[in-house]
Amino acid sequence: MTSNLTARRLLTRPSIRLLVPVIALLLCFCGVLFHVIVEGRRATLDRAGEVANSLVAALSSDISRNIETLDLSLQAVVDNQKYPGIDKIDPALRQLVLFDRSATARHLGTILVLDEAGNLRIDSRTLAPETLNFANRDYFKVHKDSDAVTTYVSRPERARLSGKWFIGISRRLSHPDGSFAGVVVASLRLSFFEELFRHAALGPNGNITLARTDGTLIMRWPYQESYVGLDLSKSALYSHLAQARSGLFETDAATDQVHRLIAYSQIGELPLVIGVGQSTDDIYLNWRQDTFSVIVLLSLLCMMTIILAIYLARELARRESAEKSLAALAMSDGLTGLSNRRYFDQVLDREWRRCMREASPVAVMMIDADHFKSYNDNNGHLAGDALLKALGASIARCVRRGGDLGARYGGDEFTILLAGAPVAEAEEVAKLLRQRFSESCLNHNVTPTGLSIGIAAAIPKAGDHPEKLIQAADQCLYIAKRRGRGRTVVASKAFEADNLAA
Repeated sequence: MTSNLTARRLLTRPSIRLLVPVIALLLCFCGVLFHVIVEGRRATLDRAGEVANSLVAALSSDISRNIETLDLSLQAVVDNQKYPGIDKIDPALRQLVLFDRSATARHLGTILVLDEAGNLRIDSRTLAPETLNFANRDYFKVHKDSDAVTTYVSRPERARLSGKWFIGISRRLSHPDGSFAGVVVASLRLSFFEELFRHAALGPNGNITLARTDGTLIMRWPYQESYVGLDLSKSALYSHLAQARSGLFETDAATDQVHRLIAYSQIGELPLVIGVGQSTDDIYLNWRQDTFSVIVLLSLLCMMTIILAIYLARELARRESAEKSLAALAMSDGLTGLSNRRYFDQVLDREWRRCMREASPVAVMMIDADHFKSYNDNNGHLAGDALLKALGASIARCVRRGGDLGARYGGDEFTILLAGAPVAEAEEVAKLLRQRFSESCLNHNVTPTGLSIGIAAAIPKAGDHPEKLIQAADQCLYIAKRRGRGRTVVASKAFEADNLAA
Protein backbone atom coordinates (compact mmCIF):
# COMPACT_ATOMS: atom_id res chain seq x y z
CA MET A 1 0.00 0.00 0.00
CA THR A 2 2.81 2.38 0.92
CA SER A 3 4.74 1.56 -2.28
CA ASN A 4 1.63 2.22 -4.40
CA LEU A 5 1.12 5.54 -2.66
CA THR A 6 4.76 6.46 -3.23
CA ALA A 7 4.46 5.52 -6.90
CA ARG A 8 1.37 7.70 -7.28
CA ARG A 9 3.15 10.59 -5.64
CA LEU A 10 6.07 10.20 -8.03
CA LEU A 11 3.85 10.03 -11.13
CA THR A 12 2.92 13.70 -11.09
CA ARG A 13 3.41 16.01 -14.03
CA PRO A 14 6.49 17.80 -12.67
CA SER A 15 7.99 14.43 -11.71
CA ILE A 16 7.30 12.99 -15.14
CA ARG A 17 8.75 16.08 -16.79
CA LEU A 18 11.91 15.48 -14.77
CA LEU A 19 12.13 11.68 -15.04
CA VAL A 20 11.36 11.37 -18.76
CA PRO A 21 14.35 13.43 -20.01
CA VAL A 22 16.63 11.79 -17.43
CA ILE A 23 15.60 8.31 -18.56
CA ALA A 24 15.81 9.36 -22.23
CA LEU A 25 19.31 10.72 -21.64
CA LEU A 26 20.38 7.50 -19.92
CA LEU A 27 18.93 5.42 -22.76
CA CYS A 28 20.78 7.55 -25.32
CA PHE A 29 23.99 7.22 -23.33
CA CYS A 30 23.50 3.45 -23.05
CA GLY A 31 22.80 3.31 -26.80
CA VAL A 32 26.00 5.18 -27.61
CA LEU A 33 27.99 2.98 -25.23
CA PHE A 34 26.43 -0.15 -26.72
CA HIS A 35 27.49 1.06 -30.17
CA VAL A 36 31.03 1.68 -28.87
CA ILE A 37 31.13 -1.80 -27.32
CA VAL A 38 29.91 -3.44 -30.52
CA GLU A 39 32.40 -1.47 -32.59
CA GLY A 40 35.15 -2.42 -30.12
CA ARG A 41 34.24 -6.07 -30.55
CA ARG A 42 34.35 -5.74 -34.32
CA ALA A 43 37.69 -3.90 -34.16
CA THR A 44 39.08 -6.63 -31.87
CA LEU A 45 38.05 -9.29 -34.37
CA ASP A 46 39.50 -7.25 -37.25
CA ARG A 47 42.85 -6.91 -35.46
CA ALA A 48 42.90 -10.64 -34.74
CA GLY A 49 42.17 -11.29 -38.42
CA GLU A 50 45.01 -9.00 -39.49
CA VAL A 51 47.44 -10.76 -37.14
CA ALA A 52 46.31 -14.18 -38.41
CA ASN A 53 46.61 -13.12 -42.06
CA SER A 54 50.10 -11.78 -41.43
CA LEU A 55 51.10 -15.04 -39.78
CA VAL A 56 49.61 -17.06 -42.64
CA ALA A 57 51.59 -14.98 -45.13
CA ALA A 58 54.85 -15.40 -43.17
CA LEU A 59 54.44 -19.16 -42.74
CA SER A 60 53.38 -19.62 -46.35
CA SER A 61 56.44 -17.73 -47.51
CA ASP A 62 58.78 -19.85 -45.36
CA ILE A 63 57.20 -23.13 -46.47
CA SER A 64 57.13 -22.10 -50.08
CA ARG A 65 60.77 -21.02 -49.98
CA ASN A 66 61.94 -24.31 -48.44
CA ILE A 67 59.93 -26.43 -50.86
CA GLU A 68 61.17 -24.29 -53.73
CA THR A 69 64.74 -25.01 -52.60
CA LEU A 70 63.98 -28.72 -52.62
CA ASP A 71 62.31 -28.42 -55.99
CA LEU A 72 65.39 -26.72 -57.41
CA SER A 73 67.47 -29.64 -56.16
CA LEU A 74 65.03 -32.04 -57.84
CA GLN A 75 65.12 -30.04 -61.04
CA ALA A 76 68.93 -30.25 -60.96
CA VAL A 77 68.70 -34.03 -60.66
CA VAL A 78 66.20 -34.16 -63.53
CA ASP A 79 68.43 -31.99 -65.69
CA ASN A 80 71.60 -33.91 -64.85
CA GLN A 81 69.91 -37.23 -65.56
CA LYS A 82 69.65 -36.16 -69.18
CA TYR A 83 73.44 -36.12 -69.63
CA PRO A 84 74.70 -39.21 -71.54
CA GLY A 85 76.77 -41.59 -69.43
CA ILE A 86 75.70 -40.09 -66.08
CA ASP A 87 75.27 -43.65 -64.77
CA LYS A 88 78.77 -44.65 -65.88
CA ILE A 89 80.81 -42.03 -64.03
CA ASP A 90 82.36 -42.58 -60.62
CA PRO A 91 79.54 -42.96 -58.00
CA ALA A 92 81.07 -40.38 -55.67
CA LEU A 93 81.33 -37.85 -58.49
CA ARG A 94 77.80 -38.65 -59.60
CA GLN A 95 76.52 -37.96 -56.07
CA LEU A 96 78.25 -34.60 -56.13
CA VAL A 97 76.87 -33.72 -59.56
CA LEU A 98 73.31 -34.77 -58.80
CA PHE A 99 72.86 -33.55 -55.20
CA ASP A 100 75.15 -30.55 -54.72
CA ARG A 101 72.18 -28.13 -54.41
CA SER A 102 70.27 -30.12 -51.78
CA ALA A 103 72.49 -29.14 -48.84
CA THR A 104 70.62 -25.82 -48.28
CA ALA A 105 67.20 -27.41 -47.79
CA ARG A 106 66.12 -27.59 -44.15
CA HIS A 107 64.97 -30.90 -42.64
CA LEU A 108 65.74 -32.77 -45.82
CA GLY A 109 65.65 -36.52 -45.36
CA THR A 110 66.93 -37.94 -48.60
CA ILE A 111 66.63 -37.64 -52.35
CA LEU A 112 65.83 -40.81 -54.24
CA VAL A 113 65.95 -41.57 -57.96
CA LEU A 114 63.50 -44.29 -59.02
CA ASP A 115 63.33 -46.03 -62.38
CA GLU A 116 60.16 -46.60 -64.40
CA ALA A 117 59.37 -49.71 -62.39
CA GLY A 118 59.68 -47.93 -59.03
CA ASN A 119 63.02 -49.52 -58.14
CA LEU A 120 65.50 -47.43 -56.19
CA ARG A 121 68.43 -46.47 -58.44
CA ILE A 122 70.19 -43.68 -56.54
CA ASP A 123 70.06 -42.56 -52.88
CA SER A 124 71.58 -39.20 -51.90
CA ARG A 125 72.66 -40.64 -48.55
CA THR A 126 74.73 -43.55 -49.80
CA LEU A 127 76.72 -44.79 -52.76
CA ALA A 128 75.24 -48.27 -52.35
CA PRO A 129 71.45 -47.96 -52.14
CA GLU A 130 69.30 -50.81 -50.88
CA THR A 131 67.17 -52.86 -53.17
CA LEU A 132 63.77 -51.24 -52.60
CA ASN A 133 60.67 -50.66 -54.66
CA PHE A 134 58.40 -47.61 -54.33
CA ALA A 135 55.89 -48.39 -57.07
CA ASN A 136 53.04 -48.35 -54.55
CA ARG A 137 53.69 -44.77 -53.39
CA ASP A 138 51.26 -42.08 -54.46
CA TYR A 139 53.93 -39.81 -55.93
CA PHE A 140 55.14 -42.61 -58.19
CA LYS A 141 51.63 -43.39 -59.41
CA VAL A 142 50.78 -39.75 -60.07
CA HIS A 143 53.84 -39.10 -62.26
CA LYS A 144 53.51 -42.44 -64.02
CA ASP A 145 49.88 -41.76 -64.93
CA SER A 146 50.34 -38.15 -66.09
CA ASP A 147 53.10 -35.96 -67.48
CA ALA A 148 51.08 -32.83 -66.68
CA VAL A 149 52.08 -32.83 -63.00
CA THR A 150 55.30 -30.92 -62.40
CA THR A 151 56.01 -30.67 -58.65
CA TYR A 152 53.96 -33.05 -56.53
CA VAL A 153 53.53 -33.03 -52.74
CA SER A 154 52.71 -36.46 -51.38
CA ARG A 155 50.60 -37.59 -48.47
CA PRO A 156 52.40 -37.97 -45.11
CA GLU A 157 54.31 -41.24 -44.79
CA ARG A 158 56.57 -42.89 -42.24
CA ALA A 159 60.20 -43.56 -43.07
CA ARG A 160 60.87 -47.30 -43.32
CA LEU A 161 63.98 -47.18 -41.18
CA SER A 162 63.55 -44.28 -38.71
CA GLY A 163 59.73 -44.35 -38.49
CA LYS A 164 59.62 -40.53 -38.70
CA TRP A 165 56.89 -38.76 -40.65
CA PHE A 166 57.73 -37.01 -43.91
CA ILE A 167 56.15 -35.81 -47.13
CA GLY A 168 57.61 -36.41 -50.55
CA ILE A 169 58.37 -33.60 -52.99
CA SER A 170 58.74 -35.20 -56.42
CA ARG A 171 59.28 -34.59 -60.12
CA ARG A 172 58.85 -36.81 -63.16
CA LEU A 173 61.77 -38.26 -65.12
CA SER A 174 61.22 -38.73 -68.84
CA HIS A 175 63.04 -40.54 -71.63
CA PRO A 176 64.15 -38.52 -74.66
CA ASP A 177 60.93 -39.59 -76.40
CA GLY A 178 58.87 -38.24 -73.50
CA SER A 179 57.88 -41.59 -72.04
CA PHE A 180 57.96 -42.22 -68.31
CA ALA A 181 61.46 -42.90 -67.01
CA GLY A 182 60.87 -42.79 -63.26
CA VAL A 183 60.65 -40.30 -60.42
CA VAL A 184 63.02 -38.20 -58.38
CA VAL A 185 61.66 -37.58 -54.90
CA ALA A 186 62.94 -35.69 -51.85
CA SER A 187 61.63 -36.44 -48.38
CA LEU A 188 60.86 -33.40 -46.22
CA ARG A 189 60.54 -34.28 -42.55
CA LEU A 190 57.42 -33.06 -40.74
CA SER A 191 59.74 -31.81 -38.00
CA PHE A 192 60.35 -28.85 -40.32
CA PHE A 193 56.70 -27.73 -39.91
CA GLU A 194 56.69 -28.60 -36.21
CA GLU A 195 59.70 -26.36 -35.64
CA LEU A 196 58.25 -23.63 -37.82
CA PHE A 197 54.84 -23.58 -36.09
CA ARG A 198 56.18 -23.88 -32.55
CA HIS A 199 57.25 -20.23 -32.38
CA ALA A 200 53.91 -18.77 -33.52
CA ALA A 201 52.14 -16.96 -30.63
CA LEU A 202 48.43 -17.74 -30.96
CA GLY A 203 47.29 -17.99 -27.37
CA PRO A 204 46.59 -21.13 -25.36
CA ASN A 205 43.81 -22.34 -27.67
CA GLY A 206 45.24 -21.33 -31.05
CA ASN A 207 46.29 -23.82 -33.71
CA ILE A 208 47.96 -24.04 -37.11
CA THR A 209 46.88 -26.56 -39.71
CA LEU A 210 48.81 -27.56 -42.84
CA ALA A 211 47.03 -29.87 -45.25
CA ARG A 212 46.95 -30.89 -48.86
CA THR A 213 44.26 -29.42 -51.05
CA ASP A 214 42.59 -32.84 -51.21
CA GLY A 215 41.92 -32.65 -47.44
CA THR A 216 44.80 -34.76 -46.07
CA LEU A 217 46.17 -33.23 -42.87
CA ILE A 218 49.98 -32.97 -42.86
CA MET A 219 50.72 -31.12 -39.66
CA ARG A 220 48.71 -29.54 -36.87
CA TRP A 221 50.13 -27.46 -34.05
CA PRO A 222 49.91 -28.12 -31.13
CA TYR A 223 51.27 -31.38 -32.43
CA GLN A 224 49.52 -34.69 -31.96
CA GLU A 225 50.76 -37.58 -34.02
CA SER A 226 47.27 -39.07 -34.25
CA TYR A 227 46.15 -36.08 -36.34
CA VAL A 228 48.67 -36.73 -39.14
CA GLY A 229 46.90 -38.08 -42.21
CA LEU A 230 43.34 -37.21 -41.09
CA ASP A 231 40.83 -36.44 -43.82
CA LEU A 232 39.61 -32.83 -43.44
CA SER A 233 37.91 -32.60 -46.83
CA LYS A 234 34.46 -32.25 -45.18
CA SER A 235 35.55 -29.44 -42.86
CA ALA A 236 34.57 -25.79 -43.26
CA LEU A 237 38.08 -24.91 -44.45
CA TYR A 238 37.59 -26.74 -47.75
CA SER A 239 34.14 -25.31 -48.40
CA HIS A 240 35.69 -21.85 -48.13
CA LEU A 241 38.77 -22.87 -50.13
CA ALA A 242 36.48 -23.92 -52.97
CA GLN A 243 35.21 -20.34 -53.15
CA ALA A 244 38.46 -18.40 -52.61
CA ARG A 245 42.17 -19.19 -52.33
CA SER A 246 42.40 -17.19 -49.09
CA GLY A 247 40.08 -15.65 -46.54
CA LEU A 248 38.70 -15.50 -43.00
CA PHE A 249 35.86 -17.38 -41.35
CA GLU A 250 34.68 -18.64 -37.96
CA THR A 251 33.93 -22.28 -37.20
CA ASP A 252 34.23 -25.07 -34.69
CA ALA A 253 37.46 -26.93 -35.40
CA ALA A 254 37.05 -30.45 -36.80
CA THR A 255 39.78 -31.82 -34.50
CA ASP A 256 38.89 -30.39 -31.05
CA GLN A 257 35.55 -28.54 -31.59
CA VAL A 258 36.95 -25.23 -30.27
CA HIS A 259 35.30 -22.20 -31.90
CA ARG A 260 37.99 -20.27 -33.73
CA LEU A 261 38.62 -17.49 -36.20
CA ILE A 262 40.43 -19.13 -39.10
CA ALA A 263 42.69 -17.31 -41.57
CA TYR A 264 43.65 -19.56 -44.48
CA SER A 265 45.49 -19.44 -47.79
CA GLN A 266 46.71 -21.80 -50.45
CA ILE A 267 50.51 -21.75 -50.54
CA GLY A 268 51.41 -20.32 -53.94
CA GLU A 269 50.72 -22.86 -56.69
CA LEU A 270 51.53 -25.78 -54.43
CA PRO A 271 48.71 -28.23 -53.56
CA LEU A 272 48.96 -27.09 -49.93
CA VAL A 273 46.69 -24.96 -47.76
CA ILE A 274 47.57 -23.46 -44.39
CA GLY A 275 45.09 -22.31 -41.76
CA VAL A 276 45.81 -20.30 -38.62
CA GLY A 277 43.11 -20.53 -35.96
CA GLN A 278 42.64 -18.27 -32.94
CA SER A 279 40.11 -19.14 -30.25
CA THR A 280 37.38 -16.49 -30.16
CA ASP A 281 37.41 -16.78 -26.35
CA ASP A 282 41.07 -15.76 -26.37
CA ILE A 283 40.44 -13.02 -28.94
CA TYR A 284 37.64 -11.43 -26.91
CA LEU A 285 39.18 -11.98 -23.46
CA ASN A 286 40.47 -8.43 -22.97
CA TRP A 287 37.43 -6.99 -24.73
CA ARG A 288 35.13 -8.87 -22.34
CA GLN A 289 37.08 -7.68 -19.30
CA ASP A 290 36.98 -4.06 -20.49
CA THR A 291 33.30 -4.36 -21.40
CA PHE A 292 32.46 -5.78 -17.97
CA SER A 293 34.27 -2.91 -16.26
CA VAL A 294 32.50 -0.34 -18.43
CA ILE A 295 29.09 -1.95 -17.83
CA VAL A 296 29.66 -1.99 -14.06
CA LEU A 297 30.67 1.68 -14.08
CA LEU A 298 27.73 2.58 -16.32
CA SER A 299 25.32 0.66 -14.09
CA LEU A 300 26.59 2.54 -11.06
CA LEU A 301 26.27 5.84 -12.90
CA CYS A 302 22.73 5.00 -14.03
CA MET A 303 21.74 3.92 -10.53
CA MET A 304 23.11 7.10 -9.01
CA THR A 305 21.43 9.21 -11.67
CA ILE A 306 18.09 7.42 -11.22
CA ILE A 307 18.31 7.67 -7.42
CA LEU A 308 19.04 11.39 -7.71
CA ALA A 309 16.20 11.83 -10.22
CA ILE A 310 13.79 9.94 -7.94
CA TYR A 311 14.86 12.07 -5.01
CA LEU A 312 14.28 15.25 -7.02
CA ALA A 313 10.98 13.88 -8.33
CA ARG A 314 9.89 13.07 -4.78
CA GLU A 315 10.77 16.58 -3.67
CA LEU A 316 8.84 18.00 -6.61
CA ALA A 317 5.91 15.76 -5.73
CA ARG A 318 6.02 16.99 -2.15
CA ARG A 319 6.19 20.55 -3.33
CA GLU A 320 3.29 20.02 -5.71
CA SER A 321 1.28 18.31 -2.97
CA ALA A 322 1.97 21.21 -0.64
CA GLU A 323 0.94 23.69 -3.32
CA LYS A 324 -2.25 21.73 -3.97
CA SER A 325 -2.95 21.63 -0.25
CA LEU A 326 -2.41 25.37 0.02
CA ALA A 327 -4.58 25.92 -3.05
CA ALA A 328 -7.27 23.68 -1.58
CA LEU A 329 -7.10 25.61 1.68
CA ALA A 330 -7.39 28.84 -0.23
CA MET A 331 -10.46 27.55 -2.07
CA SER A 332 -12.25 25.62 0.68
CA ASP A 333 -13.95 26.26 3.96
CA GLY A 334 -12.02 24.75 6.84
CA LEU A 335 -15.06 23.74 8.87
CA THR A 336 -17.40 22.15 6.32
CA GLY A 337 -14.95 21.15 3.54
CA LEU A 338 -17.07 22.96 0.95
CA SER A 339 -15.69 25.65 -1.33
CA ASN A 340 -15.37 29.13 0.11
CA ARG A 341 -16.99 32.26 -1.23
CA ARG A 342 -13.91 33.35 -3.15
CA TYR A 343 -13.75 30.14 -5.14
CA PHE A 344 -17.54 30.15 -5.59
CA ASP A 345 -17.35 33.60 -7.21
CA GLN A 346 -14.63 32.38 -9.60
CA VAL A 347 -16.62 29.32 -10.67
CA LEU A 348 -19.83 31.33 -11.01
CA ASP A 349 -18.11 33.82 -13.30
CA ARG A 350 -16.67 31.00 -15.44
CA GLU A 351 -19.91 29.04 -15.70
CA TRP A 352 -21.89 32.25 -16.38
CA ARG A 353 -19.75 32.93 -19.49
CA ARG A 354 -20.00 29.31 -20.62
CA CYS A 355 -23.77 29.22 -20.27
CA MET A 356 -23.94 32.55 -22.11
CA ARG A 357 -22.14 30.93 -25.08
CA GLU A 358 -24.39 27.87 -24.94
CA ALA A 359 -27.61 29.80 -24.14
CA SER A 360 -28.28 27.48 -21.20
CA PRO A 361 -29.65 28.44 -17.78
CA VAL A 362 -27.76 28.99 -14.53
CA ALA A 363 -29.45 28.39 -11.20
CA VAL A 364 -28.27 29.60 -7.79
CA MET A 365 -29.59 28.39 -4.44
CA MET A 366 -29.06 30.43 -1.25
CA ILE A 367 -29.51 28.29 1.91
CA ASP A 368 -29.77 29.28 5.55
CA ALA A 369 -30.13 27.17 8.71
CA ASP A 370 -33.20 28.48 10.54
CA HIS A 371 -32.68 30.00 13.99
CA PHE A 372 -28.99 29.16 13.90
CA LYS A 373 -27.98 31.97 16.24
CA SER A 374 -30.40 30.83 18.92
CA TYR A 375 -29.32 27.21 18.40
CA ASN A 376 -25.68 28.20 18.76
CA ASP A 377 -26.31 30.30 21.87
CA ASN A 378 -28.41 27.61 23.56
CA ASN A 379 -26.26 24.58 22.64
CA GLY A 380 -22.78 26.02 22.39
CA HIS A 381 -20.34 26.65 19.56
CA LEU A 382 -19.40 22.98 19.19
CA ALA A 383 -23.01 22.04 18.59
CA GLY A 384 -23.32 24.93 16.17
CA ASP A 385 -20.24 23.75 14.29
CA ALA A 386 -21.67 20.22 14.17
CA LEU A 387 -24.84 21.59 12.64
CA LEU A 388 -22.90 23.49 9.99
CA LYS A 389 -20.84 20.35 9.23
CA ALA A 390 -24.02 18.31 8.82
CA LEU A 391 -25.40 20.93 6.43
CA GLY A 392 -22.11 21.03 4.49
CA ALA A 393 -22.09 17.22 4.17
CA SER A 394 -25.69 17.31 2.92
CA ILE A 395 -24.88 19.89 0.28
CA ALA A 396 -21.83 17.88 -0.85
CA ARG A 397 -24.06 14.78 -1.33
CA CYS A 398 -26.47 16.79 -3.49
CA VAL A 399 -23.82 18.23 -5.81
CA ARG A 400 -23.16 15.53 -8.45
CA ARG A 401 -22.50 17.10 -11.85
CA GLY A 402 -19.18 18.54 -13.00
CA GLY A 403 -20.42 22.13 -13.33
CA ASP A 404 -22.23 22.16 -9.98
CA LEU A 405 -20.66 23.57 -6.83
CA GLY A 406 -21.58 23.81 -3.17
CA ALA A 407 -20.02 26.54 -1.01
CA ARG A 408 -20.21 28.21 2.38
CA TYR A 409 -21.16 31.76 1.53
CA GLY A 410 -20.62 33.17 5.02
CA GLY A 411 -21.65 32.41 8.61
CA ASP A 412 -24.60 30.02 8.51
CA GLU A 413 -25.43 30.89 4.90
CA PHE A 414 -24.61 28.40 2.09
CA THR A 415 -25.06 28.41 -1.66
CA ILE A 416 -25.29 25.91 -4.50
CA LEU A 417 -24.46 26.67 -8.15
CA LEU A 418 -26.26 24.52 -10.74
CA ALA A 419 -24.83 25.31 -14.19
CA GLY A 420 -27.15 24.33 -17.04
CA ALA A 421 -30.05 23.56 -14.67
CA PRO A 422 -33.55 25.12 -15.00
CA VAL A 423 -35.65 26.17 -12.02
CA ALA A 424 -37.49 22.85 -11.85
CA GLU A 425 -34.23 20.94 -11.41
CA ALA A 426 -33.11 23.38 -8.73
CA GLU A 427 -36.37 22.75 -6.84
CA GLU A 428 -35.71 18.97 -6.99
CA VAL A 429 -32.22 19.55 -5.55
CA ALA A 430 -33.82 21.62 -2.75
CA LYS A 431 -36.14 18.72 -1.88
CA LEU A 432 -33.19 16.29 -1.92
CA LEU A 433 -31.15 18.65 0.26
CA ARG A 434 -33.84 18.73 2.97
CA GLN A 435 -33.90 14.92 2.97
CA ARG A 436 -30.10 14.61 3.10
CA PHE A 437 -29.93 17.23 5.87
CA SER A 438 -32.35 15.28 8.04
CA GLU A 439 -30.25 12.14 7.54
CA SER A 440 -26.99 13.99 8.33
CA CYS A 441 -28.41 15.45 11.52
CA LEU A 442 -29.26 11.97 12.73
CA ASN A 443 -25.82 10.66 11.77
CA HIS A 444 -24.04 13.55 13.53
CA ASN A 445 -26.32 13.51 16.64
CA VAL A 446 -27.46 17.01 15.79
CA THR A 447 -30.87 18.41 16.65
CA PRO A 448 -32.35 19.14 13.22
CA THR A 449 -33.50 22.62 12.29
CA GLY A 450 -35.34 23.88 9.28
CA LEU A 451 -33.78 25.20 6.08
CA SER A 452 -34.77 28.34 4.25
CA ILE A 453 -33.87 28.22 0.57
CA GLY A 454 -34.00 30.86 -2.12
CA ILE A 455 -33.68 29.93 -5.79
CA ALA A 456 -33.01 32.13 -8.79
CA ALA A 457 -32.34 31.00 -12.36
CA ALA A 458 -31.62 32.84 -15.60
CA ILE A 459 -30.18 32.38 -19.08
CA PRO A 460 -27.18 34.76 -19.19
CA LYS A 461 -27.29 37.49 -21.81
CA ALA A 462 -24.86 40.14 -22.93
CA GLY A 463 -24.71 42.96 -20.41
CA ASP A 464 -26.02 40.80 -17.54
CA HIS A 465 -23.92 40.17 -14.46
CA PRO A 466 -23.98 37.09 -12.20
CA GLU A 467 -24.27 39.31 -9.11
CA LYS A 468 -27.88 40.02 -10.08
CA LEU A 469 -28.59 36.30 -9.90
CA ILE A 470 -27.03 36.14 -6.43
CA GLN A 471 -29.09 39.12 -5.33
CA ALA A 472 -32.29 37.55 -6.67
CA ALA A 473 -31.61 34.24 -4.86
CA ASP A 474 -30.71 36.15 -1.67
CA GLN A 475 -33.96 38.12 -1.87
CA CYS A 476 -35.86 34.84 -2.24
CA LEU A 477 -34.06 33.53 0.85
CA TYR A 478 -35.12 36.67 2.73
CA ILE A 479 -38.72 36.19 1.60
CA ALA A 480 -38.59 32.53 2.72
CA LYS A 481 -37.51 33.65 6.20
CA ARG A 482 -40.11 36.37 6.31
CA ARG A 483 -42.82 33.89 5.39
CA GLY A 484 -42.04 31.67 8.34
CA ARG A 485 -38.81 29.85 7.42
CA GLY A 486 -38.43 26.17 6.54
CA ARG A 487 -39.53 26.67 2.94
CA THR A 488 -38.20 27.17 -0.59
CA VAL A 489 -38.91 30.34 -2.57
CA VAL A 490 -38.22 30.66 -6.30
CA ALA A 491 -37.40 34.08 -7.71
CA SER A 492 -40.21 34.56 -10.29
CA LYS A 493 -42.91 33.11 -7.98
CA ALA A 494 -41.59 35.01 -5.01
CA PHE A 495 -41.75 38.39 -6.67
CA GLU A 496 -45.26 37.81 -7.98
CA ALA A 497 -46.49 36.74 -4.54
CA ASP A 498 -44.65 39.58 -2.89
CA ASN A 499 -46.20 42.06 -5.29
CA LEU A 500 -49.65 40.61 -4.59
CA ALA A 501 -49.08 40.87 -0.88
CA ALA A 502 -48.03 44.45 -1.24
